[in-house]
Amino acid sequence: MHRKNTHSKGATATPTRRTVLAVLATTVAAAVLPAVATATPAAAATGWSWQVFTYNGDVWQRSSYNGVAQFDYRLGAGGSIAEMRYCPATYRALLSPSYAGEETDRVIQSVLWGMSTADQAHFYDRWNIDQAGNMAGEFTRTVAVEQPNATTTDVWTIADKQWMSNLTGRYAGSDTVPQLTRYTRLDNGALQIRRVVRIPKIVDNGVTQTNQAFYLENWVPFKYSADTFNGLATSLNANGSPATWYPAGSIPNYPETPVTGTTGYSVVFKQGATTASPNVAVVQSNTNGQTYGTTASVNHVRNSMGWDTGIGAFPGVHLTNSQTDSIVDYTIRIVPNSTLNAAVAADLAAQVGQLTGPKVYGPGYALPGDLPGIATRLRGYLTSPAGTRTSHLAGL
Repeated sequence: MHRKNTHSKGATATPTRRTVLAVLATTVAAAVLPAVATATPAAAATGWSWQVFTYNGDVWQRSSYNGVAQFDYRLGAGGSIAEMRYCPATYRALLSPSYAGEETDRVIQSVLWGMSTADQAHFYDRWNIDQAGNMAGEFTRTVAVEQPNATTTDVWTIADKQWMSNLTGRYAGSDTVPQLTRYTRLDNGALQIRRVVRIPKIVDNGVTQTNQAFYLENWVPFKYSADTFNGLATSLNANGSPATWYPAGSIPNYPETPVTGTTGYSVVFKQGATTASPNVAVVQSNTNGQTYGTTASVNHVRNSMGWDTGIGAFPGVHLTNSQTDSIVDYTIRIVPNSTLNAAVAADLAAQVGQLTGPKVYGPGYALPGDLPGIATRLRGYLTSPAGTRTSHLAGL
């Protein structure tokens, strides 16, 4: 028996497979769908291009290589990625089936835990907000889906439900968690995900907590099956073959590995078929991150977990002595490829170097770049009733 993990949500139980969502028929070409953005001309130099389109009430992002559709991403509840598909194989699903039919777990999303609210033995009692919604399948409020430019989609959300509904009373009076999730479609085929989150006030049984410890995680749950992935590599050889890797049944369960000194990526792949099957890398910076104007400290980590239908790759950051109203700015990338080879190994190393570690800005700190406007908007949502509880974002 594997020890239940402090971060998992029912991972040791056998899940009920989710209802299969309708997929685009293979006879329907992306060109006939209503596109709302395309990639910049720079993509032509790499062979990769992008299209964003709406279909049946959903927002999709599709990457293509030399004009052939490769990977699809459907935006779901709270701006999560509810589906990732491999187009050449009849739109094969690449994310783990849900635990019990809900659309709020086993999606690509952010997860925020208040680590000080319960010890490890009672982890299910912790304050816990998920980007998509709660365990009962109730969705987070999505305020807006915006296209600032041809390569960027912004989703503004307000998470206001405890993952475990029975904890709602205990944490009554706690802040909601407004978040910006910014998807940037890069001209190398990677999907960059930037999350900007305001650190909330936690009220525990009527007492406002101070100097809280939080864990902010990028939850990326891939499908473990005979036709998708059954291995996880944390390093590649120069020729692209897995160097340090684990079969699906032996994936480390939340090792909390500090990123400093690691490759900065995790790659899911199919054993024995690395030159014939697609793989997907989750890329994070291999630097620890920085703090500004705050007493908080950060510990940037690489985590993983396996379950009966899934392989999880989880970039995360621990914050200690954090202050309410701080702003966290954290960016990762999802990097899919058709096969593993030397070029992929070199490219992943380069992409790790292009990212910076998570940044934490204390209350009142003069924020740089575009953060002043983002933070003002997030703070304005703190007591707002705005937003729609939906997993179909095209109407927003």
